Amino acid sequence: MKKLLIISLLFSVGLSQVTLTEEEAVNISNNIKELQIQVDSLSTIDSLKTVEVDLLNQKISLLEEQVKLSEKKTELVKPSWYENKWLYFTYGAGLSFGVTSLVYQIIK
Repeated sequence: MKKLLIISLLFSVGLSQVTLTEEEAVNISNNIKELQIQVDSLSTIDSLKTVEVDLLNQKISLLEEQVKLSEKKTELVKPSWYENKWLYFTYGAGLSFGVTSLVYQIIK
């Protein structure tokens, strides 16, 4: 039984071994090189994407700060319509006089 087990083991190992032709070995070698190049390019792309994400996060924080500053600026700015009261009064008085005199001329 022991001998049969050893013989079957030797046959299984001997028959399962595959020999490659030179062309197949070169193809496998080329495939491995191509895969290594793809891995290197993917790692470069990954590092560039990480840098891009960091820059976008910085941009977001700067934009949020800009929004806060804009809100503070709008709180500081006040309407200035009351600074030119005499100008608006003059325009209103002139317009009222013009409309009244026009109506008077039409009626007359």
